Amino acid sequence: MLFALRALLAPWRSYSRERAVAQGDGADRSASPLLIYVAATLFVVLSILLVDLHWDELHALGLVGGAEPINAVFMGP
Repeated sequence: MLFALRALLAPWRSYSRERAVAQGDGADRSASPLLIYVAATLFVVLSILLVDLHWDELHALGLVGGAEPINAVFMGP
């Protein structure tokens, strides 16, 4: 599993090394692709937790579905 994770992260590591070599030791003002990926993942997890926390209020407003069974008439053949 560690090899698979390293294989997924390899493009980001090589990308950041190439940029560091190309730009020298100057300050890099752009965000790392790995940082963007981690921030997006944390945002998705936080969104899921917030929806779970406020499920009853969202259901009362009609913004999320409930546990009602689906009528068989609407199912495909």
